[in-house]
Amino acid sequence: GKPSQPISIAEIQCSLDKQGVPVILSLQEAASLIKLRPSTLKRKVSQGAFRGCVSRGKPLRFWRDRLVHRVMNNSGN
Repeated sequence: GKPSQPISIAEIQCSLDKQGVPVILSLQEAASLIKLRPSTLKRKVSQGAFRGCVSRGKPLRFWRDRLVHRVMNNSGN
């Protein structure tokens, strides 16, 4: 079959803005958005996944659009 086209940041932004999802997310909010347990997301971050999507301070903060873009285009696993 024909490969699917990657989803763009603009498409993600438009969709999530309409739903009222904040631009910067806590660990719990980010995990809920991408349907992972917070502990699983935290482990993946510590393993180097989601670079460019997360601020590694305490507490962790995630850039919503970058995170969803990474997940939707299968490069965050």
